[in-house]
Amino acid sequence: MKKHLRRRLFSTSLALLGLVTFANTGIMAVSANDSTLDTEASGLAPSSENSSSTMKNKSTSSTDTSDEITEQDEEVSALYESEEAKAVQAGFSEQQFEQIMSIPTLEAASLPPMSRATGEQNSVVSMARSQIGKPYAWGAFGPDAFDCGGLVKYVYKQAVNVDLPMGTTNQEKYGTEVNLKDLQPGDLLFYGSRGATYHVGMYIGNNQMIHAPQPGQNVMAVDITYFYPNFARRILKSAGTDPNVYPSTDGQASNERFIFRMYNKNDGQHHYAQLTSEAINLINVGWNYEGVGWIAPSTGSSVYRMYNPNNGRHHYTPHVYEKNELVKAGWKYEGVSWFSGGSVPVYRLYNPSAAPREDSHHYTPLASERDNLVKVGWKSEGIAWYAARILNK
Repeated sequence: MKKHLRRRLFSTSLALLGLVTFANTGIMAVSANDSTLDTEASGLAPSSENSSSTMKNKSTSSTDTSDEITEQDEEVSALYESEEAKAVQAGFSEQQFEQIMSIPTLEAASLPPMSRATGEQNSVVSMARSQIGKPYAWGAFGPDAFDCGGLVKYVYKQAVNVDLPMGTTNQEKYGTEVNLKDLQPGDLLFYGSRGATYHVGMYIGNNQMIHAPQPGQNVMAVDITYFYPNFARRILKSAGTDPNVYPSTDGQASNERFIFRMYNKNDGQHHYAQLTSEAINLINVGWNYEGVGWIAPSTGSSVYRMYNPNNGRHHYTPHVYEKNELVKAGWKYEGVSWFSGGSVPVYRLYNPSAAPREDSHHYTPLASERDNLVKVGWKSEGIAWYAARILNK
C-alpha cells in the first residue's frame, strides 16, 4: 500500500513536471521550427552543426528533468514518512495509516437547509456542520482541528453531552447496531472490519456524511455513494422514530420528576410532559419521543402550561403576569406543568419566523442547543426556569 501510494504521488509529481517540461520544450520547439522555416525559406538545409547542438540541448534538458523528478520523489517520500510518524505517535497502526491515506478524494456535497426540528439528531448535525472547513490533524479532537474520531467525539460532547472515547475501534463499541438501509441523522458510519476500523463519519441525512478525511484536507460533507461504510452504530438513545423506545421513569428519584420531550414532525411542534401516560398517548398518535428533556424537582415555584386553541401551540411560563396576559389574549390555562428549582438553567428561545402551526418557543437545558438555534435565527430570551438536573447520557 505504501509503495503504491508513493508511486501514485510520484506519478502526480511526474505529471506536473511533465507539464512544465512540455511548456518549456514547446517554446523550444517553436523556436526550432521558426529557425527551420527561416532556413527553408532561404533555400538552405539545416547544418549538421545545428542538429548536433539541438540534440545536445535535448540531452541536457532530459538529464535536468530526471534530476528534478528524483528530488520530487524524495520530498514526497519524506513527507509520507513524516505523516506516518505523526499517525503512529497519535496511536494509529501502520495499517490504519495506510488505509486513511488511501481514502478517496470526494467532491464536497451541497448541504440542504437545516430542519426546524430541534431534537438531539438536529443538535449533533448542526454541531457537525459548524465544523466544516477545519483542518485534519492526527489525534486532534477540536475545537480548531480534528481527525475522524476526534470530530465525532467533539460533536457529541458539545451537542448532547455524550462522552465518546478517541479512536474508531473504541467508538464502534458504543451505541446499537444499525442497518445501513435504515440510517438516521447522527448515526456513526464505520469503515473497515469490526475491531479493526480505520475511519468514521457522521451521517447527516440525504445520503451524506460529515467527516475529517485525511492530512491535507478539511472537515467536509460528502455523498457516501462512492465511499460506502461497512457498518453503522446509533449513539442517541432515541432518534425520535424508534417505536420500541418509550418514556420511562427508570432512575427517577422520589423528589424528582422526569420531563419528557416530544416532537410532532408534521407541525414542527415540541411538547413537554410530566406524565408518562401523556407522553405515550402522543406517541400513539404519531409524535416522536426525544428523551428526558430535563429533571424537575417535585416541589418549588410553579411553571404554568398554556394552550392556544387557534394554532395548537403550547407555552410554558413561571410568571403569573404572563399567564394572565395570555389568558386575556385567548389562551387556555391548563394548570401547573412542573416546578422550578435547582441549579440547572433551562433556556427559552423564540422563533420569529415560525409557521402558523409551528413552535414559536423552545426550551432546553443545553447551552449548545441554545447556541445552535441562535445561529439559525432563533432569539435567546434568557433563562425560563431552573431544573434539578439533566439525565446523564
